[in-house]
Amino acid sequence: MEMQNQTSNGTFGSLDHDTPNVSLHWTYTVAKILMKYVLPVIIITGLPGNVVSILVFLTRDLRRLSSSVYVLAVLMSDIGFLINLLFLWLEVLGIRVNHEEGACQFLVFLSYACSFLSVWYTVCITIENYIAICHPTKVNVFCTRSRALIVVTLLACGSLVVYITSAAATEVRADKTGQRMCERKGEPFMSVMKALSIFDSVVTLLLPLVCVTIMLVAIVLSIINTYRWRRSSPGSQKRRAELMDIPQVRVAKMLFALSLSYVIMNLPSHVSRLYYMINDMIHTMGGSLVQLVLLFGSYLYYAVKFILFLTFSKNFRRSIRETCIDSTGNG
Repeated sequence: MEMQNQTSNGTFGSLDHDTPNVSLHWTYTVAKILMKYVLPVIIITGLPGNVVSILVFLTRDLRRLSSSVYVLAVLMSDIGFLINLLFLWLEVLGIRVNHEEGACQFLVFLSYACSFLSVWYTVCITIENYIAICHPTKVNVFCTRSRALIVVTLLACGSLVVYITSAAATEVRADKTGQRMCERKGEPFMSVMKALSIFDSVVTLLLPLVCVTIMLVAIVLSIINTYRWRRSSPGSQKRRAELMDIPQVRVAKMLFALSLSYVIMNLPSHVSRLYYMINDMIHTMGGSLVQLVLLFGSYLYYAVKFILFLTFSKNFRRSIRETCIDSTGNG
């Protein structure tokens, strides 16, 4: 995810080395608040929440669903991305682990791969939900655990093949002051990384956002049509009961909330990044700050899933209660 690397090494990367003039500039004040205080809140709430969510989705009632395979994959990708943000925050505090040899290359790769996987696993979740709502008779054919496991594995392998280049094109070198910096290599790697950045922008930003938005609109229209049909059809209650027996339909509300949150939290940041990329504009200080604020909105997507599951999934809440009761009883 290119923007994160720019944040780490670019304009707002050295917030602890302010000059008197810079410290008076309100853009640096806002950036410092975001990087020093808001970022750790996202990390500290996101990591435990995602770990707990993984444990819940591994329980017997939830793990048998094909959608749970994608949800678990999303949560693990989110944990990888949040770990990357953790090292970014440590840099802001002056602990520059991400500029050490090995850690530099691994964290750059982790940022690219986890952002790609989290987005495309969300697309898979949306596809499952689209099939369950718009084509429920095809659920047993397309929405199976074995098929989900194959898709998850293929995407993971694909991200490894594509984004390993980002690690190979990165090195640690000293700047003029002797400080070690994690930076791109020169030619021919510079051209390779430019091509990778364009590819990443299309497959991680533009394409999934369009796909998810179209499917969400189709789901909403299908729900509206179903509601109208149910009001006018005398035998609709029986048909509705039959549909609700399908496990994928029962979790549709939670999956819809997950997909919708992706669009809401990522759309502003993605549009801003694509706008600057298409227009090839030089960032002003104010423009960089706007992009940083929007970027933090997209960071929230990696941290709020526990709250979404707790709000929209009855099975998730029941599993949490049962786990707490069992723990209390055993204690």
